[in-house]
Amino acid sequence: MSYSQEDVSKMLKEIGTAHNEMRGKVENRMENYDKELEAIKKQNDALETALARSAFPGGGSSLGVSSAAPLSDKFAVDIGGRKIPVLAKGDKLAASYPIPSEGGDWSIADFVRGSMGLKVQASVIERGAATVPLFIGSQIVDMVRAKARIVQAGALTIPIEGPTNICRIVSDPTVTEHTESANDINESIPVFAPVVMDPKTLAVLIPLSLEIVQDSPNLDAALRQSISAAFALKLDSLSIAKILADTAIPTSATSEPTDTWAGTLKAVGSMLAANQGLPKALICGPGDYIARAGELASTAGSWLGAPPVLKDMLDLETSGMTDGFAILGNFELGFGIAVRQALTLEVVRWGKPGFGSHILVAFARMAGYVLQPNHLYNQVDTVS
Repeated sequence: MSYSQEDVSKMLKEIGTAHNEMRGKVENRMENYDKELEAIKKQNDALETALARSAFPGGGSSLGVSSAAPLSDKFAVDIGGRKIPVLAKGDKLAASYPIPSEGGDWSIADFVRGSMGLKVQASVIERGAATVPLFIGSQIVDMVRAKARIVQAGALTIPIEGPTNICRIVSDPTVTEHTESANDINESIPVFAPVVMDPKTLAVLIPLSLEIVQDSPNLDAALRQSISAAFALKLDSLSIAKILADTAIPTSATSEPTDTWAGTLKAVGSMLAANQGLPKALICGPGDYIARAGELASTAGSWLGAPPVLKDMLDLETSGMTDGFAILGNFELGFGIAVRQALTLEVVRWGKPGFGSHILVAFARMAGYVLQPNHLYNQVDTVS
């Protein structure tokens, strides 16, 4: 069968029309698919934010709010006109400070090189002291949070702009069972106390030689890792010391060994007796952590591991804690980290002239605070 040129042209035109229609349907379907994914992502973000806020004292639950009260207006802190939500451990501060279209090439390495008078790639580099751009500072704060055991355990992060009062629950009201016609209902007032969040400055001095700064292509990553690790360790040490020193937090009355699972279960029993729930996390010293991890079943010789009742508990260690002590509890309700100041950098040129080194100064204001002492427990191995 032969086709005329007119028939061929007509067939090609029909094929082209069909192709365009099919492509339009596919593109429309993909567009709807993207919209559905975005809607699902927004719902998930809203749910995670609601859960984080509902865990905070006085925050209330945001799960059932109406459309007239959007989640973004519930328990957020106003920082420079921007509402920054209180962050659960899985949230990111950097999500509130996206990378700008201009100036996104700013890096700590280029700042250091520029301060030393070296050639840099970035378009604009300050010299001397500089407040790290918010999108960089928030990324480093998130790195600190990711490394800090106290945040891994569940402690909330509370961005603040100045001294801030947070309500701490000292004691709950007493409920009375009433007998009809009897005058037996007494006033019972819950006791609250203010927690003034006004963190002190944490600072670190890092000597840098001209050769290291000039010749290291991975300088930016190395500085971020080093700074965040140093701040995380200090934040852990200070937070743990504050928890152990808080007399309102229930503490072992008798010896509860921190290096055995039997001792840990004994501490959990004390928590339950004090009307606390099962702990969501435990923080201890490295020696106690390894001792428990190395426990063997007495008969089978197999690894013992955590008791089934504690299978969901996070077991964390830090060198910022001394063996013989452990902290257990629900850190989401019991503890919070206040972050007041974005990370600030300064390069002191020839700070150590005899060594041919410059000094990078990094400082920020952050600290931990006990919010609800009845959600934490201090386990002590040897009670004096």
